[in-house]
Amino acid sequence: MSSLTNCPECNHEILSRLGTVCPECGHTIGYFNGDRKRKVYGKFFALTVFAPFISLITILFASQNKYTMIVGTLIYLFLAVKSCPLLFKEIFFTSFEKVFFWLIWIIANSIMFSLIFNITQKGFE
Repeated sequence: MSSLTNCPECNHEILSRLGTVCPECGHTIGYFNGDRKRKVYGKFFALTVFAPFISLITILFASQNKYTMIVGTLIYLFLAVKSCPLLFKEIFFTSFEKVFFWLIWIIANSIMFSLIFNITQKGFE
């Protein structure tokens, strides 16, 4: 069952589903209605793409000794929490999107966790 919302253009009551066209003014419910949602989605997408890369580089450089590894691991944990899809659940329109971003987050963090585990098991010089 779809919920109703007011059209942002003419305030006529319409379905809130993606792709709904308002019969009064012709406004289409789009993916990014409103600047706030667009900014949040952009932030989430950037975190999803760059957080694992930044974490990987940080951990590789931090693997020199125990203290830099602790700092690198803390940076990784911070980025992992900030890029968690749970914090951005209001921006997902489809189940595919939700599953896709959760899979990316889980795979990236599994790789990072195993890298950190392997480095710490190997020991430091």
